[in-house]
Amino acid sequence: MPKIAISQVKAALPKIEKGLKKYLSLRDRIHEVNVSEDWQFQKDCNGFFRIRQKSETFYAEYYGFMEKYKHDETLTFEAVLNHLHKKAGSVEASFASKLLSMIDPDMPVLDKQVLENLSIKCAKPADSKKRIECSIAAYEEICEWYKNHFKSGEAKKWIKLFDEHYPEYKRKITDVKKIDLILWQIRD
Repeated sequence: MPKIAISQVKAALPKIEKGLKKYLSLRDRIHEVNVSEDWQFQKDCNGFFRIRQKSETFYAEYYGFMEKYKHDETLTFEAVLNHLHKKAGSVEASFASKLLSMIDPDMPVLDKQVLENLSIKCAKPADSKKRIECSIAAYEEICEWYKNHFKSGEAKKWIKLFDEHYPEYKRKITDVKKIDLILWQIRD
């Protein structure tokens, strides 16, 4: 795994504010509305997570599943990924991880930027079964990185910097999500 410099973390922090406010708004509303029917929630979630150009079937399945399981913090990435594949017909690892992270904010996100920053390869074979297997392996690798990162003490530095930059959000967001937001903003 590449070492991410504290200077990169510091440079990423000012870029987080707009997204942080959107994320907290979504987290506040997820348990207040029926997300399968609330068009504004869906629009905001699609914008925050950059879920674009999907079929109506995908959106119905995605938000229907989120509504059904929004109180289930035992839900797994594999279960979400397999459900979306079965119902919508495509392997959407990134969107599966984002749905899971909305339900359980202690679960990390798998997306292109995170994979790149952690130097994790996620092959995209044409075969759906193999693609699901590769996606699950990549997600497990991300979870392992988080586990090791929190043990290393580096995470404490990142979180301290985050909390100093955004003291008003210190207790409103999980440490995993703080790290997620930083990783999303570290770009070459």
